[in-house]
Amino acid sequence: MKVAILTDGTYGERAYKTIKSKFPYDFITVKYYGDFDEITISEDTIEKLKNYDLFITYTLNPDLTYELVRKIKELNNKAFVLVGAWKGEGFKKQVESFGNAFCPYLMCDIDKDELKDYLDNYPQLKEFLKYFGRPKVKLYIKNNKIEKIDVLREAPCGSTSETLKEFIGREFNDKTLIDIGLRVQHFCRAGKIRLFVEKEGKKTKAGKILVKGIEVIQIP
Repeated sequence: MKVAILTDGTYGERAYKTIKSKFPYDFITVKYYGDFDEITISEDTIEKLKNYDLFITYTLNPDLTYELVRKIKELNNKAFVLVGAWKGEGFKKQVESFGNAFCPYLMCDIDKDELKDYLDNYPQLKEFLKYFGRPKVKLYIKNNKIEKIDVLREAPCGSTSETLKEFIGREFNDKTLIDIGLRVQHFCRAGKIRLFVEKEGKKTKAGKILVKGIEVIQIP
Protein backbone atom coordinates (compact mmCIF):
# COMPACT_ATOMS: atom_id res chain seq x y z
CA MET A 1 0.00 0.00 0.00
CA LYS A 2 1.32 3.43 -0.97
CA VAL A 3 0.45 6.45 1.18
CA ALA A 4 1.04 10.17 0.57
CA ILE A 5 0.61 13.35 2.57
CA LEU A 6 -0.65 16.32 0.60
CA THR A 7 0.32 19.63 2.17
CA ASP A 8 0.49 23.28 1.28
CA GLY A 9 3.72 23.44 3.26
CA THR A 10 2.52 24.15 6.80
CA TYR A 11 1.63 20.81 8.39
CA GLY A 12 2.19 17.09 7.90
CA GLU A 13 5.89 16.49 8.51
CA ARG A 14 5.43 14.74 11.84
CA ALA A 15 2.77 12.42 10.43
CA TYR A 16 5.10 11.67 7.52
CA LYS A 17 7.95 10.69 9.85
CA THR A 18 5.61 8.45 11.86
CA ILE A 19 3.76 6.64 9.07
CA LYS A 20 6.73 6.02 6.79
CA SER A 21 7.96 3.48 9.36
CA LYS A 22 5.19 1.11 8.18
CA PHE A 23 4.31 2.01 4.58
CA PRO A 24 5.92 3.37 1.40
CA TYR A 25 5.12 7.00 1.99
CA ASP A 26 5.69 10.31 0.22
CA PHE A 27 5.42 13.92 1.29
CA ILE A 28 3.96 16.06 -1.50
CA THR A 29 3.80 19.84 -1.39
CA VAL A 30 0.87 20.75 -3.62
CA LYS A 31 1.56 23.39 -6.24
CA TYR A 32 -1.45 25.44 -7.29
CA TYR A 33 -2.64 28.91 -8.20
CA GLY A 34 -5.90 30.80 -8.08
CA ASP A 35 -8.54 30.72 -5.36
CA PHE A 36 -12.17 29.89 -4.61
CA ASP A 37 -13.73 27.92 -7.48
CA GLU A 38 -10.89 28.88 -9.85
CA ILE A 39 -8.09 26.92 -8.17
CA THR A 40 -5.81 25.18 -10.64
CA ILE A 41 -3.51 22.43 -9.42
CA SER A 42 -0.20 22.01 -11.24
CA GLU A 43 0.09 19.19 -13.76
CA ASP A 44 3.05 17.82 -11.84
CA THR A 45 0.91 17.40 -8.71
CA ILE A 46 -2.06 16.01 -10.65
CA GLU A 47 0.15 13.30 -12.14
CA LYS A 48 1.16 12.21 -8.63
CA LEU A 49 -2.48 11.85 -7.55
CA LYS A 50 -2.76 8.73 -9.72
CA ASN A 51 -0.12 6.79 -7.84
CA TYR A 52 -1.32 6.21 -4.27
CA ASP A 53 -3.85 4.11 -2.36
CA LEU A 54 -4.34 6.49 0.55
CA PHE A 55 -3.92 10.25 0.88
CA ILE A 56 -3.85 12.36 4.03
CA THR A 57 -4.44 16.05 3.39
CA TYR A 58 -2.98 18.77 5.58
CA THR A 59 -3.92 21.62 3.26
CA LEU A 60 -5.31 24.64 5.09
CA ASN A 61 -7.00 26.22 2.06
CA PRO A 62 -10.50 24.61 2.00
CA ASP A 63 -10.96 25.28 -1.70
CA LEU A 64 -7.71 23.49 -2.45
CA THR A 65 -8.71 20.55 -0.26
CA TYR A 66 -12.07 20.29 -2.03
CA GLU A 67 -10.39 20.35 -5.44
CA LEU A 68 -7.85 17.70 -4.39
CA VAL A 69 -10.60 15.32 -3.24
CA ARG A 70 -12.53 15.93 -6.44
CA LYS A 71 -9.47 15.31 -8.62
CA ILE A 72 -8.51 12.14 -6.77
CA LYS A 73 -12.04 10.81 -7.26
CA GLU A 74 -11.78 11.57 -10.98
CA LEU A 75 -8.28 10.18 -11.54
CA ASN A 76 -7.95 7.39 -9.00
CA ASN A 77 -11.30 6.05 -7.85
CA LYS A 78 -9.73 3.29 -5.75
CA ALA A 79 -7.87 5.78 -3.57
CA PHE A 80 -9.20 7.18 -0.30
CA VAL A 81 -8.59 10.55 1.35
CA LEU A 82 -8.36 11.26 5.07
CA VAL A 83 -8.84 15.00 5.45
CA GLY A 84 -6.54 15.95 8.30
CA ALA A 85 -7.31 19.67 8.29
CA TRP A 86 -10.83 21.07 7.86
CA LYS A 87 -13.33 23.45 9.44
CA GLY A 88 -17.09 23.52 9.43
CA GLU A 89 -19.79 20.87 9.15
CA GLY A 90 -20.88 22.29 5.79
CA PHE A 91 -17.42 21.73 4.34
CA LYS A 92 -17.30 18.23 5.84
CA LYS A 93 -20.58 17.30 4.13
CA GLN A 94 -19.40 18.71 0.80
CA VAL A 95 -16.13 16.79 0.79
CA GLU A 96 -17.58 13.54 2.09
CA SER A 97 -20.31 13.66 -0.56
CA PHE A 98 -17.69 12.48 -3.10
CA GLY A 99 -17.70 9.14 -1.28
CA ASN A 100 -13.91 8.75 -1.26
CA ALA A 101 -13.09 10.98 1.70
CA PHE A 102 -13.63 11.26 5.44
CA CYS A 103 -13.07 14.26 7.72
CA PRO A 104 -12.21 12.97 11.22
CA TYR A 105 -12.67 15.27 14.19
CA LEU A 106 -9.25 14.05 15.29
CA MET A 107 -6.81 11.87 13.37
CA CYS A 108 -6.10 10.00 16.61
CA ASP A 109 -9.79 9.10 16.92
CA ILE A 110 -10.22 7.05 13.75
CA ASP A 111 -10.91 3.33 13.99
CA LYS A 112 -13.06 0.69 12.29
CA ASP A 113 -16.23 2.08 13.86
CA GLU A 114 -15.53 5.59 12.56
CA LEU A 115 -14.73 4.31 9.07
CA LYS A 116 -17.20 1.43 8.88
CA ASP A 117 -19.07 2.92 5.90
CA TYR A 118 -15.88 2.90 3.81
CA LEU A 119 -14.04 -0.29 4.75
CA ASP A 120 -15.63 -2.59 2.17
CA ASN A 121 -14.92 -0.29 -0.78
CA TYR A 122 -11.50 0.84 0.45
CA PRO A 123 -9.76 -2.16 2.08
CA GLN A 124 -6.52 -0.18 2.40
CA LEU A 125 -8.12 1.55 5.38
CA LYS A 126 -8.09 -1.74 7.30
CA GLU A 127 -4.36 -2.05 6.67
CA PHE A 128 -3.76 1.53 7.79
CA LEU A 129 -5.80 1.04 10.98
CA LYS A 130 -3.64 -1.90 12.03
CA TYR A 131 -0.92 0.59 12.89
CA PHE A 132 -2.39 4.10 13.06
CA GLY A 133 -5.50 5.79 14.41
CA ARG A 134 -7.05 5.61 17.89
CA PRO A 135 -4.13 4.62 20.16
CA LYS A 136 -3.90 1.11 21.64
CA VAL A 137 -1.19 0.72 24.24
CA LYS A 138 -0.08 -1.91 26.74
CA LEU A 139 1.62 -0.67 29.89
CA TYR A 140 3.55 -3.36 31.74
CA ILE A 141 3.76 -2.65 35.48
CA LYS A 142 6.33 -4.25 37.76
CA ASN A 143 6.77 -3.33 41.43
CA ASN A 144 4.26 -0.55 40.85
CA LYS A 145 6.46 1.09 38.19
CA ILE A 146 6.09 1.27 34.42
CA GLU A 147 8.57 -1.33 33.21
CA LYS A 148 7.73 -1.44 29.51
CA ILE A 149 5.42 0.18 26.97
CA ASP A 150 4.09 -1.55 23.87
CA VAL A 151 2.36 0.76 21.37
CA LEU A 152 0.08 -1.43 19.27
CA ARG A 153 -1.55 1.43 17.38
CA GLU A 154 -0.04 4.90 17.16
CA ALA A 155 -1.61 8.30 16.67
CA PRO A 156 -0.67 9.34 13.11
CA CYS A 157 1.21 12.38 14.43
CA GLY A 158 3.44 10.20 16.61
CA SER A 159 2.30 11.79 19.88
CA THR A 160 1.54 8.42 21.51
CA SER A 161 5.13 7.17 21.51
CA GLU A 162 6.61 10.61 22.15
CA THR A 163 4.49 10.98 25.26
CA LEU A 164 4.79 7.51 26.74
CA LYS A 165 8.54 7.12 26.41
CA GLU A 166 8.86 9.81 29.09
CA PHE A 167 6.96 7.64 31.59
CA ILE A 168 9.12 4.51 31.56
CA GLY A 169 10.31 3.97 35.11
CA ARG A 170 7.63 6.19 36.61
CA GLU A 171 5.49 5.05 39.51
CA PHE A 172 2.08 3.92 38.25
CA ASN A 173 -1.11 5.26 39.81
CA ASP A 174 -4.18 7.30 38.90
CA LYS A 175 -2.14 10.51 38.89
CA THR A 176 0.24 9.01 36.33
CA LEU A 177 -2.66 8.39 33.96
CA ILE A 178 -3.80 11.98 34.42
CA ASP A 179 -0.25 13.17 33.71
CA ILE A 180 -0.13 11.07 30.52
CA GLY A 181 -3.39 12.64 29.33
CA LEU A 182 -2.03 16.11 30.01
CA ARG A 183 1.43 15.49 28.56
CA VAL A 184 0.16 14.23 25.19
CA GLN A 185 -1.42 17.65 24.67
CA HIS A 186 2.09 19.09 24.38
CA PHE A 187 2.81 16.91 21.34
CA CYS A 188 -0.71 17.10 19.85
CA ARG A 189 -0.98 19.27 16.73
CA ALA A 190 -4.75 19.70 16.89
CA GLY A 191 -6.16 23.22 17.03
CA LYS A 192 -7.07 25.08 20.19
CA ILE A 193 -10.62 25.19 21.49
CA ARG A 194 -12.98 27.41 19.50
CA LEU A 195 -14.85 29.55 22.01
CA PHE A 196 -18.67 29.38 21.85
CA VAL A 197 -18.39 26.53 19.29
CA GLU A 198 -16.78 23.65 21.18
CA LYS A 199 -17.36 22.57 24.77
CA GLU A 200 -14.09 20.63 24.80
CA GLY A 201 -10.86 21.37 22.95
CA LYS A 202 -9.32 18.81 20.61
CA LYS A 203 -6.11 18.62 22.64
CA THR A 204 -8.09 17.76 25.77
CA LYS A 205 -9.99 15.07 23.90
CA ALA A 206 -6.74 13.65 22.51
CA GLY A 207 -5.54 13.21 26.08
CA LYS A 208 -8.69 11.33 27.06
CA ILE A 209 -8.47 9.13 23.95
CA LEU A 210 -4.91 8.09 24.76
CA VAL A 211 -5.69 7.25 28.39
CA LYS A 212 -8.76 5.26 27.34
CA GLY A 213 -6.61 3.23 24.94
CA ILE A 214 -4.21 2.06 27.66
CA GLU A 215 -4.33 -1.53 28.89
CA VAL A 216 -2.50 -2.13 32.16
CA ILE A 217 -0.69 -5.45 32.58
CA GLN A 218 0.87 -6.45 35.88
CA ILE A 219 4.00 -8.55 35.53
CA PRO A 220 5.73 -10.52 38.31
